[in-house]
Amino acid sequence: MASAKPKAAGHRPAGVMISTVLGVAGAVGLLAYIGAEHGVQVLWNPTGAAIVGGGVAVAALLAFRTSELLSALSALLAIFRNDVPINLDIADLLEFARCHHRAQVREAEAVLGRVRSPFLRLGLQLVADGAPVNDILHVMNWRIQKLVEREAVETKLFRTLAGLAPAFGLLATLVGLIGLMAGLGTASVGEVGAHMSVALVATFYGVVLANVVFKPIAIKMEQRTARRVGNLNVLLEGILLVRLGRSPTVVADALAEFTRERRDELHGTP
Repeated sequence: MASAKPKAAGHRPAGVMISTVLGVAGAVGLLAYIGAEHGVQVLWNPTGAAIVGGGVAVAALLAFRTSELLSALSALLAIFRNDVPINLDIADLLEFARCHHRAQVREAEAVLGRVRSPFLRLGLQLVADGAPVNDILHVMNWRIQKLVEREAVETKLFRTLAGLAPAFGLLATLVGLIGLMAGLGTASVGEVGAHMSVALVATFYGVVLANVVFKPIAIKMEQRTARRVGNLNVLLEGILLVRLGRSPTVVADALAEFTRERRDELHGTP
């Protein structure tokens, strides 16, 4: 049987997400290599950058509310950080479970005041108040659903920008071709080259923004939401076990099983 108290070694603060740092470094290195091969001046075009960057910014302002934009920018920082280990919340839950199982009301309230997670604090408060199991399920599932909806909007922002960036690159391409055709009879070779630069480099900007910036950010945020929802469901199962009067040892065993990672669920490969 698992011990009701998790080991202190599991209490680790969230650190930097190495994959994101390596991805950013790799993207910078790739662009630096392209620039070194073809020349930075060749790949820099103020007109194309203004059309693509400005168009994406204007489209984001038109499509999303200010609060949603600020929320997405704030969540953007989260892709550089690992999630706080759920062990901390499980330790709080098990400490409350021991006090609640022994009918130590004051001690349970003291533990409740130290709980870090708002989700877990609400669930344990409902348990302490003696709320029915169905009511706890309804309230806590509603909280999970609101988190999913909020973070889905943040992800949708970057998915939308990933679709718009190539479109504005095409717009800049059309602008360059229009200028090229307008002066085709009288333009010098330098002017023709400038128009072609706008047409081609802007497409490059749109493709890079979509596939190196916006899409990877959206994927990383979707993965973060999936992990967070999984952790909340684990906590919810623990809350329900405490409400049903299960012993702290049973609760600890169940949560240890829920959080145990398996590479192959079908064949049981650890």
